[in-house]
Amino acid sequence: MNNTKIFLKDEKVFQKIVKASNLDSEDVVIEIGSGDGRLTKRIAPYVKKVYAIELDTNLFDSARTFLGENSNIEFINGDALDLEFPNDANKIISNLPYAISSPITEKIIYFLNSKKAGLAVLMYQLEFGERMLAFPGIRDYSMISVFTQYTCEIELVSRVSKNAFRPRPAVESIILKIKPKKIDIDEGFLEFSRLLFQHKKKNLYSALMASRGKLNLKSKDDLRQKLLKFKYKEKLKQKVFYLEINELEDIYNEMLKIEICKKK
Repeated sequence: MNNTKIFLKDEKVFQKIVKASNLDSEDVVIEIGSGDGRLTKRIAPYVKKVYAIELDTNLFDSARTFLGENSNIEFINGDALDLEFPNDANKIISNLPYAISSPITEKIIYFLNSKKAGLAVLMYQLEFGERMLAFPGIRDYSMISVFTQYTCEIELVSRVSKNAFRPRPAVESIILKIKPKKIDIDEGFLEFSRLLFQHKKKNLYSALMASRGKLNLKSKDDLRQKLLKFKYKEKLKQKVFYLEINELEDIYNEMLKIEICKKK
């Protein structure tokens, strides 16, 4: 396994992250993967407090040595996926460890949504970020697109060249800003969407057929009978990855009515 640490070195990229975060003196920031503190030191002067979370003990010790005199930085040596986020935080900033992009993004979104406030400025591997931004009908449109766009407003801050890092990584990066939509997240809708997107290149009818076991339908005939009452029959022929989020929500609500799926 290649454990080479890759560090951001480009001052212009640091400043883009800080600017996009709209920092002020009342903000309490969680920084995930704070490394040796090079981004932390650029955040701390603008905010009330920074929780700098770093798993690597050597980097954690280095950052504490480097920035230990800053009274508004609390250094936390641990795994951000396992830790409970400090409840007083309202913003999250991270040059994310790319290997945990999906689960940590989900955790961040649920945290911000529970507060109905705040924002996150996050750097991703370009491919992952493009999936978050993807729209219906293109290859990258996937469940991560649906989940993030259903729960958040997503804004492209900047693409980031490989040359902004040392050593130079194999992939380009992207900075995104996400804000919670302050909605009550419907877990039933997300579960239903996940089932469909396991078959995203099939049409809706075929995806439902393929998912019937997990929808607790007795048989193909049971599904066919229930679909006789389905309001949007024209959508049954449409491929799943062409369906917009509002269409998916409409379909889900109809599926509840005709008892193809159940409320969570």
